[in-house]
Amino acid sequence: MSSCSFSNRCNHTAGHYKIGNSYTINGITYHPKYCSCYEEVGIASWYGIEDHGTITANGEVFNRHLISAAHKTLPLPCFVRVTNLENGRKLVIRVNDRGPFVEGRIIDLSEKAAQVLGLHKSGLAKVKVEYLRKRSEQLIQNTPHYKRQYEKEMQKRHPKQNNAESKGYVAFFVNAQVAKSAASKLRNQGIENVRLLFKNDQYCVKVS
Repeated sequence: MSSCSFSNRCNHTAGHYKIGNSYTINGITYHPKYCSCYEEVGIASWYGIEDHGTITANGEVFNRHLISAAHKTLPLPCFVRVTNLENGRKLVIRVNDRGPFVEGRIIDLSEKAAQVLGLHKSGLAKVKVEYLRKRSEQLIQNTPHYKRQYEKEMQKRHPKQNNAESKGYVAFFVNAQVAKSAASKLRNQGIENVRLLFKNDQYCVKVS
């Protein structure tokens, strides 16, 4: 693939926000999910030239020369902080792919990320991975098509039900300011009994 065609492909493949359904690889089932916090210590590996130019799990084009990573269950895209526990180096990385599917490994880094963290030559290193919730939420809220896709994911995972507890819920949000804005708009339209609640790690707008 020429550098020109690869560049054009990257420019036209913006990718999308996804959590995704459960999936099975090599007999092991993984369950992607929205999370409010995540921290894990384990082994990191890296992938490069063999996947350069392929499509990632969220529809972007993988570029081994850019800083990115793959994780088995975190929302895509999101940000994590990876600390190489063997040399102390730290790096904030954008996760946009699924993997690694090797026992004991918790994250697969792009070749560039592996170089920055100092594990390019060894291939493997013990790391700590921390989910950066605030930065990940800002990415979603500041990218219109991610925001629309996120809201669809939340509606799919939290459908309206005909029981007393769920009746009246209008929407679910990660960001408090967005939830307050939605509640204010409903009140300004003359709708009464609009309440803002925090439920299951989300902000809920409810009309009772």
